[in-house]
Amino acid sequence: MTEARAVREVSAGGDFGGELLSATVKRLVLDRIVGGHYRPGERIVEFKLAKELGLSQSPVREALRELAAVGIVTIHPRRGARVRLPSAKELVDVSVVRSEVDALAARLAAGRIADDTLDALEGLVAEMLERLEAEDFPGVTEADVRFHQLIAEASENHALQRAFDQLAPFARTFITLTLPGVDVRGIVAEHRPILDALRARDAERAATAAREHQLSVSELLQMHFPAALGDPATGQDGDTDG
Repeated sequence: MTEARAVREVSAGGDFGGELLSATVKRLVLDRIVGGHYRPGERIVEFKLAKELGLSQSPVREALRELAAVGIVTIHPRRGARVRLPSAKELVDVSVVRSEVDALAARLAAGRIADDTLDALEGLVAEMLERLEAEDFPGVTEADVRFHQLIAEASENHALQRAFDQLAPFARTFITLTLPGVDVRGIVAEHRPILDALRARDAERAATAAREHQLSVSELLQMHFPAALGDPATGQDGDTDG
């Protein structure tokens, strides 16, 4: 099933313009950015995407607004949205906050996480390694996001989960764009100490491992992400349509 067809099937379910439909469009656009279909600086034209998906412009507009709110795109009146390229400082700022969110999630989850969730995390560690071997970088990032999302959910703290959900799309997009050509085996391997600490119910060790992992990701982004390619506010110097 194609991603566009999946969106149309959600629409056919009768949730026109509702939260489910806009969330599905948001996920589709995010997947396209991560997969390289939309590159930094590229326009995403609302009416064209709506026509492709067989939708009204309302859920597409809402999806793009949500992506703009977390820094993935910038919306320009009468010209649609553009995929953003962040500044180096923005990457650092998000990474610092994310490191503390993940550390707190791991600390809280250590005493609460269920055995079946630990088993799911084990499966995701294996999946990351398999996808890395296959050079499936979007797949690596998808498994990584799910790994940390499960820990956030296991924290049983809804405010923390909301903070994670707001930061995760930004991190997912720009980490994936950075991965090709970069040796990230060490970064992927850092999930093991987090999982081992959670299995041991060691809250402080889990928090430390989670924090150190995200700071390693931050260093990777700063070293390899081409932040100087565009204006940090728009992702594109000059922002002209030629």
